[in-house]
Amino acid sequence: MKRRDFVAAALATAAWGAYAAPSRGPSPDFDAMWEAIDAGYAYFDPASRARWRAVRERLRGPAARASTPAAFAGVIETALAELRDDHVTLGGAAARGRRIPYELDIWPRWNAGAATIEAVRTFGDADVAGLHVGQSITRIQNVPIEKAVREKLGGATGSVADIEWALRRLVAGPRAGMQTLEVRDAGNTSRVEVERAAVKASATPPLTERRIGERRDLAYIRVRIGAGERVASLFDGALTRLSRTRALILDLRESVGHGERATTLAILSRFTRTPAPWQVHHAPGKPRVTDVVQPGTSVYTAPVVVLVDRWTAGEGEALAAGLAAVAKARIVGTPMAGLRGELSEVVLPASGLIVRFPGERAFTVQGEPRESFPPSLRVDLAAPSGGPGDPILYQALKLFDRA
Repeated sequence: MKRRDFVAAALATAAWGAYAAPSRGPSPDFDAMWEAIDAGYAYFDPASRARWRAVRERLRGPAARASTPAAFAGVIETALAELRDDHVTLGGAAARGRRIPYELDIWPRWNAGAATIEAVRTFGDADVAGLHVGQSITRIQNVPIEKAVREKLGGATGSVADIEWALRRLVAGPRAGMQTLEVRDAGNTSRVEVERAAVKASATPPLTERRIGERRDLAYIRVRIGAGERVASLFDGALTRLSRTRALILDLRESVGHGERATTLAILSRFTRTPAPWQVHHAPGKPRVTDVVQPGTSVYTAPVVVLVDRWTAGEGEALAAGLAAVAKARIVGTPMAGLRGELSEVVLPASGLIVRFPGERAFTVQGEPRESFPPSLRVDLAAPSGGPGDPILYQALKLFDRA
């Protein structure tokens, strides 16, 4: 453990001791978390509302008895899991879980009773181990997949959305160590060992730009949403340098974190000459509000294509939908991560944990839920056209073939 991490952990434990030692009753932090979500979560349905109301009595006691920050964070994570929502997250020094979808490298779907691999993140641990699109996962850590899903859902049955939420957490695997998957492929069953390594800081730059195409007259910009506040200024410079191209391909397939709304607005501003509606949001009990982006100092007017996949998440999804509205961009790829709504947060004062959750529903300007926003040109990774390589980029380039 690095010295600064050791010191941070020691300080957190000392602070927790001062908080927890006199506590013999309900945990104020737990109650603050529960009440904030109970009043402000925008996506309750009857099933999730019932689970949330039951979780208070079930976990309030364990939260009060937690003797360490990590133990308390574990109780909070167990409570938040009852919402079965990838956009509900826990942050802070004691948070333990993997960040989904950002640290996920297999995207599973529940299809006709089978856990099918729909996408594999290029160069991820699963890709290196040989897993690929189209395989079905039959066992994980030597447990039948159906049993593992039931256990993740607390023994209860669930909807397809609930099952896929559980699958994403199961295939994410441990933060470090060996993960064993049994997969079926074309009738054959094999055992695959995926060596999970602790996530390291990437040396990949936040933004990549270049000219592509036979005549080098197409602009290509790859943006890593969530890679920091510099993304907006880097994009501005890249688009200025590529302003005389006949079209732009904007690649949003590598979200490394939720991202910043300021970055989304800065990028959108480069594609409109007048104030333009780009999304709608709706808080419970309040009227819908249309968000408008203001024009920037210079505008890119050539056609725009946006590349997306299951790892286009958070502000990446907002940006893709916004570009479809503001720049009339074509969206090419697979469905995106499907994170729901606009985030609210509550800081738990004693533990310092931060709980983020969708406090508003988000919609496209046409009124469809943003989490369901589909690509205008969908690419089937199980049966791609164009041969090996990058089938999503291939389909985008085909749109600009010269007659």
